Amino acid sequence: MKKLLLALPFIFAAQQALAIDDQDKENYKTNYTKQLKPLVVQKLSADRPEMSARAIDDEANAYVTKMASCQLDALLQFSEEYSEKAIMPVAQGADIAQTTHDLNQQMLQDIEAGNLSKDKAAMMIQIAQESAQICMNS
Repeated sequence: MKKLLLALPFIFAAQQALAIDDQDKENYKTNYTKQLKPLVVQKLSADRPEMSARAIDDEANAYVTKMASCQLDALLQFSEEYSEKAIMPVAQGADIAQTTHDLNQQMLQDIEAGNLSKDKAAMMIQIAQESAQICMNS
């Protein structure tokens, strides 16, 4: 019984860590959607002027919601270090383009320093791109 009581704080902490991970994922999707929706609305408005504002908004919402989930799943294909650098800033409200730029710079620095091979970097990127594409097409 004593051992069980001693383990409870660790079990509780592990559950909190999982909840934080899930919250970060939700925050990522929310912030991703907020940032991309105006661009998608603008594109849909230009490409399909016959659509009502409500229809454009509905279609944009559906598209960016799916895109956010697919992008998150794709980034989770990266190694933990890189997926964290790609997801956490956006989950905390950072700009997607800047976060992507920063991640690319980090990967280039790691390649130059010999901490990441070009082949492994290319493989991670290819797997993530394929994952996102498959998800978007499903």
